[in-house]
Amino acid sequence: MTTTFKCRLAFAALIISFGVAPRETAAQSVNQIGAWDGLVLSPVGALPPVAGDPGDMASGVNEWSLRYGRWRYDPDDAVHDNLGVTWSHGLGIARAQLSLTGAYELVECPTCSGWVSGGLDVQSTLWDHGFARTDRRPIRMGIGVRVSLGGAKYLGPEGSTAGSAAVTVPIDIGLPLLRASSLCASIAPGFGYGHVTGSDFAAGGFLPMIGAAVSWTVASRVGVNVGVQRIVIAGGPTQVGAALSWKLRAAGPARP
Repeated sequence: MTTTFKCRLAFAALIISFGVAPRETAAQSVNQIGAWDGLVLSPVGALPPVAGDPGDMASGVNEWSLRYGRWRYDPDDAVHDNLGVTWSHGLGIARAQLSLTGAYELVECPTCSGWVSGGLDVQSTLWDHGFARTDRRPIRMGIGVRVSLGGAKYLGPEGSTAGSAAVTVPIDIGLPLLRASSLCASIAPGFGYGHVTGSDFAAGGFLPMIGAAVSWTVASRVGVNVGVQRIVIAGGPTQVGAALSWKLRAAGPARP
């Protein structure tokens, strides 16, 4: 982050403490940038989404995902890396899924320390349908609603904190392939609230957000995922990332 950029900020103390903000700050309010900071420092914004089979939420599948996300403001900026682990559990007949995430976020700047964060997601199915095929493995499509809560703590001497809450509407599709493998895709538009607090300042607000992901699952167990996510603010970067997932129990027979 350049000295020139920092000098343009009306709230230099906030940016020096957090080390993050969109480049195009002139058109943004303090609360808008505080909202962006709070979301991108929490798992909901720091780690791009993982695409899943809509049928997993009704089958009681347990899944572990090792997730990586990265973003940078422009080619001259350092890469900011995020690493997290997520445990997800399908709640069976409730047609819902619970996920817990822990993450470490390294914001690269000369005086910055890392952040530790945690998040909780609950997703419920609004609509789920299987399109029958001759091989008896249907294409599945689902629409749901996901509520996400998160928080983060700065590991530097300031002890600053960040928090977030978001509601997104994932639209998922699962396409069976040969030998028990499958290809899944997801897009998730929504809105989020982010908030940052330091020793002598606080800022927060609401921003739109959208994420997308594609995953390939092999033998109903191991999945490889790539995803992108954007917290929508002028001049803000797009987060990109990947995940490696492992299902502890394969999904049961597909429902008609």
